[in-house]
Amino acid sequence: MAGIYVNDKGTWKLPKSVWVKSGTWRVCKNVYINNRGYWQELIKTIDITSSKSNFNLWEYVGSPTEPISLIVNIASGIEIFSNDTSGNRTPALTVGNFPTNSTVIVNNNGYISGGGGFGGVGGIGPSGSASNGTNGGDGIVKGSSNNFDITITNTGTIAGGGGGGSAGSAVYYEGPPNPQTGVRPRYWVSGGNGGQGAGITGFSRTQGGNGQNVSNGVSGGNGGSLGEDGLPTPTGNGSSFGAGGKAIGSDIEVAVSGTIIGAVG
Repeated sequence: MAGIYVNDKGTWKLPKSVWVKSGTWRVCKNVYINNRGYWQELIKTIDITSSKSNFNLWEYVGSPTEPISLIVNIASGIEIFSNDTSGNRTPALTVGNFPTNSTVIVNNNGYISGGGGFGGVGGIGPSGSASNGTNGGDGIVKGSSNNFDITITNTGTIAGGGGGGSAGSAVYYEGPPNPQTGVRPRYWVSGGNGGQGAGITGFSRTQGGNGQNVSNGVSGGNGGSLGEDGLPTPTGNGSSFGAGGKAIGSDIEVAVSGTIIGAVG
């Protein structure tokens, strides 16, 4: 493979940065090498200055097929979030399918948050079962089985979305007897919907919503706070709740933690 490599304790690796002296020493933002007559980008620095949803970093930088050292600076005030309308939330930021031996450094000064899972829908009548709450989205995941390194320096916030609350099952209700006839009314009571989980796209940025309260029936469970599972129905008679999303997925090194809400790894 073409490129500039350094020996790190017996292993040859691409450098994470290259410095040049032009009066003073400064780091190069972009480095190119000439590979058999073609200029190939070896080190690339990009600045993320606008908010993104369901962001795939590898695709954003042009889906490179050769090893690269990438430095990503996410500016303060920038939001990266899940933006799904149904089902389990996708990660807010997927690093992606970088070639083997690449290195990626993410300097996050913004707010990365998986979306809140959707609450289950309550059961209706004798044949309508309650639907499950869906999972909250992860904040940032590697998203690739390739052998490349990723390091996060976080001075902002990275959070997993809260899981959606469970929904109540429909129940057959027998009311008090009619004082004139003594007949008890009987009817089906629909179950309550579950609350949505927390996230930038969720019930709120930090807290899950309450499940729907149902008189004479099964109320829905609450949505989870950031990084937490949704809750079951108050009586346990209902569907499954959604799991909370991870803040940071597996195989990612965290150099500076900052604010991390949710599981890591």
